Amino acid sequence: MKTLSWKHTQYLLFAGLAFLGACYTPGQCDSNNSSKPSKESALALELAAGQALYESNCAGCHNSGRFGAPKLGNREAWRLRRAEGENIMLKKAIAGIDGKLGMMPPKGGNATLTDEEIKMVIHYMISKIDTSEENPSIEPPVL
Repeated sequence: MKTLSWKHTQYLLFAGLAFLGACYTPGQCDSNNSSKPSKESALALELAAGQALYESNCAGCHNSGRFGAPKLGNREAWRLRRAEGENIMLKKAIAGIDGKLGMMPPKGGNATLTDEEIKMVIHYMISKIDTSEENPSIEPPVL
């Protein structure tokens, strides 16, 4: 019998939560949309997946600021990076960064991460920045 990796187990868990999250309060679902999660629950699931990926792959540098990594939630540290736009952030995270503000290996040093997983991590990290004076909507980057 083949054992599932932790990564595959996480995906199965999130898929199950997405299915169950489609009807998050009694009486809200009918037979036509019982398998479709709401936009809000889909975003919550994506952020939860991004958080799990962040904690297992990115927190070592982004919690401490190692190698010039912008710390999670530090609005000023993310200001210039956000100004470039999320698509540029995604491309740089995939390709790696070696700049005057810091360095990061491609995909944070984990070549097994998919571009989609990197995008989920970026969404999670952006969600932790205070957006009270900025546009609070988070537009997903396009691959």
